[in-house]
This record gives sequence, C-alpha cells and structure tokens, in this order.
Amino acid sequence: MSTTMRNAVVIAAALLVAGAGLGFAQTPTCTPGPATWTLTAGQTIDVGTVTVNNDATNLYVTYTLTYPNATFGTLHLWVGNDLTNVPAVSNGPNAGTPIPGQFPYQYTNDPDWTLTSYTFTVPLASLSITDVTGACPLTLYVVTHAEVDLDGDGGGDHETAFGGDLPGSGPRWWFYGAYCLLCDFDYQVTYSCETAFAKGGYVFVTDKKSNPEKLPSLNLTRNRWGWAINLTATGTTTYDIWAGAGLNKTANGTKVGTLTVNWDGAYATVTYALTAPFVMGEVHIYAGDSKPTTTAPGQYGNLAYFDPKTGTYSTTIPVSDTDGDGVWIIAHAVSCYPIDPVE
Repeated sequence: MSTTMRNAVVIAAALLVAGAGLGFAQTPTCTPGPATWTLTAGQTIDVGTVTVNNDATNLYVTYTLTYPNATFGTLHLWVGNDLTNVPAVSNGPNAGTPIPGQFPYQYTNDPDWTLTSYTFTVPLASLSITDVTGACPLTLYVVTHAEVDLDGDGGGDHETAFGGDLPGSGPRWWFYGAYCLLCDFDYQVTYSCETAFAKGGYVFVTDKKSNPEKLPSLNLTRNRWGWAINLTATGTTTYDIWAGAGLNKTANGTKVGTLTVNWDGAYATVTYALTAPFVMGEVHIYAGDSKPTTTAPGQYGNLAYFDPKTGTYSTTIPVSDTDGDGVWIIAHAVSCYPIDPVE
C-alpha cells in the first residue's frame, strides 16, 4: 500500500470512528469471496500477503512471505464479527493495543525460523456460524499478526507484522481486514498451498540442522530450506519435487511430483509434472551459468502464474556453461491441493 493510500485510509477511518465510541469503523463495504491483503512489518515494510477464503465449513487464512530471505517466527490470528472483542490492553497509555499472545489461533515456528507460508483453518462453527447461507451477508474482522525475521538467519532482528488494509485504533500501529463471507460455492474450489522445490544436490543453508544429508551448500542463508541443481553434463535428469520440507528434511514434507530437465548445452527444457491431486499456482525458475546468489524465488527471472491451477508446466530457457562448473537450476513452485470439492 502506498503512503498516500495509507494516509487516505487513516483519515477516512478517523472520520468514521469519531462518534463510534470504541474507535472502529463498522461493517465496511466489501465483496464476498477470497480477499488478499498486504502483510506489513515495522509499519511500512511490505513483506508478503494474507489471503482469506471460506467454504461451507471452514475459514482459511494463509500467511505468505515474499520479502527476500524473510522467515516467520510465531503467528497469531483472531477472527470475529465485533472488533471490541479483540484481546487488547484494557487501560493505561497503551489501552486498545492488541495482545497477539492472547489470540485464539497460534502457530509457533521457534526455534527453527524456516517457515515462509502457513494456513490456519478456522471452523465456522467456532464463530457460531452453522449455516453459511443463512448467515450471509456477514462481515468478519480478521486480525493477523506475525513475527518476521527479515534476513531469515534466526537472529534477534525480528519485526512485528500485521495483515490488512484497515488501520486499528489505539496508541500503537496495527492493521486488520474486513472479510465478507462467501455463500455461493458453485464452481468454487478451496486450496491449501505450500512452497515446493525440486530436490537437487545443493542446499542454500549454512546451519547444520538444516542440512541433514550433509549436502554441499551455496552459503546463501542460515536456515531457509530449498535445493539447487548443478548440471555438469548434457542429457536428461529427473528430480523429486517436495513441498513443505522445512529444514531440508523430506520427512517433514510431501512429495508432490517430479521435475525433468533436459539440457543440450545451449538450452534447458524444464518440465514440472505434479501428481494428482496436487496442482501449481505459480512457478519460479533460476537457470544460469553462475551459482545462484539469492533464495528469493521472485528474483529468479523465469516465472509463470496459473489460473486455473495446473499440474503440468514446461518451458525452455537458454543457458550454457562458460566457466567449466556446469549450469545451475533452482525449480520452485507453489504447490496446492484441493480441500473443498467443486459443488
């Protein structure tokens, strides 16, 4: 969100809450269905997104980091239809400030600090919603808080982050979002998605606990998981694609398909083939003569987005070896599986 836009939101919110007593805009206008908001750290840093969706049974809230090398620590979530019920400081100079540690939904990633995406599943029944159609139209307020390590080294340089496009009240900054419950599920499919990488012979990390197979390292980060492929001979090779394999432990993840690479010395044809029911929402591919210098998929230079999601994808990228150490491939994907069938 730009500074100008954020200031406009703050001013509009101030006008709305002037007579509201408890300091919150009431029932903002919104469109039912999936919503995506910026995840903001340190008041001004765009570090990722929060996406909210629902089916007839559950609400799904997904935190995703896009900031290079950033990782999550502890995540906190509150959902309800009355913002005055958000756990907050009750009196004193910080009155009205949310207390994330008291939110009902929490996920703790300490001490690993390797997480870059996570989805909370909130039963609608826990929000006293037993009949979605009967409850609509209904606005739910979603307060998403995260601890974010901007450089992913697990050190002490953590930033507080909140998702949403509406500014909260009180003496300290925070954001929240207003989500309009989706009631029409015709042709609607809900997915749960995770980061996935093809398993090559090199890791990104320097931390031993993130390298259980003792593979050679590219020394790019302390403990963010993922693998790189080094091709030193032409031909066709195949690699397993793993999703959610934190700490580079395949036992922590799920094998979702295979990657085939055909390199003829001048071009590499990279083919993803996911195993049903897994599909892809996006892919990012690094292909270069030099060793990769970043773990951020958004900087790999070869990307594709899929709507609708797909189980297969192939592309050909020019790449040749000029320094005698082969060529390098990193094959990243956002792998998803349906958790709600088409009705």
